[in-house]
Amino acid sequence: MSAKDYRTLLDAALAFKSRYPLRTEDTLRNRTIYFLFYNASLRTRSSFQTGLMRLGGSAIVLDPQNGIYTPALADAEIPYSTERIADVARVLSSYGDAIAIRMYGAPAGWVYGAAHRHLEAFAQASRVPVINMECDRFHPCQALADAMTLREQLGELAGRRLCIAWTYSGSWHKPVAVPQSLLLAAVKSGMDVTLAHPEPFALDPQVMQAAAAFADETGARIRVTHDLRDGVTRAHAVYAKSWCSLGHLPQRHGDPIDEIAMRDTFAQHRDWCVDADIMALAAPDAGYLHCLPVDRGQEVTDDVVEGVSSWVFHQAANRLHAQNAVMAHLLNPGALS
Repeated sequence: MSAKDYRTLLDAALAFKSRYPLRTEDTLRNRTIYFLFYNASLRTRSSFQTGLMRLGGSAIVLDPQNGIYTPALADAEIPYSTERIADVARVLSSYGDAIAIRMYGAPAGWVYGAAHRHLEAFAQASRVPVINMECDRFHPCQALADAMTLREQLGELAGRRLCIAWTYSGSWHKPVAVPQSLLLAAVKSGMDVTLAHPEPFALDPQVMQAAAAFADETGARIRVTHDLRDGVTRAHAVYAKSWCSLGHLPQRHGDPIDEIAMRDTFAQHRDWCVDADIMALAAPDAGYLHCLPVDRGQEVTDDVVEGVSSWVFHQAANRLHAQNAVMAHLLNPGALS
């Protein structure tokens, strides 16, 4: 979306939240959405299904790995085990009103971009909207909830300072989707963003290029540092979480993952953890954000997650409202006006 259209959607999402649930209960009456979860989910699954139900619609959850023939691209088909994505998309779009998909990591062989290509294949064949519930490149619904939270806590976002920081986790199985979508959402909103990460954890160059173009349009600034303390200093909001190193992922489906190198790279940066001393470097009244689930004691300490600076659970609650707005935007746009 353009920066202007994104800000319009953000405004509409906040207004829609203010009317929920009593004045929105018929928004999606008689609408059906099919949900395909290739990965585990707590917030995404529960918030989407709860929101759709309370807006009057129906959710049908399909298990793409066990409950149905697994949707697959043409070059990955297995007789009587998979079904071509184009066929699945055309069938489901003849029954319902939207298809929502969550896929990243192991189901796509950890090849960066492979899960996103699955979603694009669904979108190309489907006659109804396809919603990205997180892939290996983007997590747009999370980013909209993040932007809503930042707006509610900080007011006008233009010129506000956001630090997006990598932090250590005992598991490397974390896509770059959250920081990449957040970066795009923030600069579209005019925020000045500092990316703080060790050198091996750089984001996708194409995403960085797109973010720079949006920043030029909105007047936002993007800065990269390899020092956590430098990144957090004077930030109005600190969004610190772990993500994998793109350089250690396989290039082609079936190639092995260099897990030893990935783990070693993580282990070298165990000190990248947000604690009270780190948060004290941020601006007065700055908030801490995380998409959850959070690896406590590794990415961030308990006293920060549970402390007065934590916006984490406000942020999680906004997943419901952001996704309600997305569903209404796609299936009944008049309800957002």
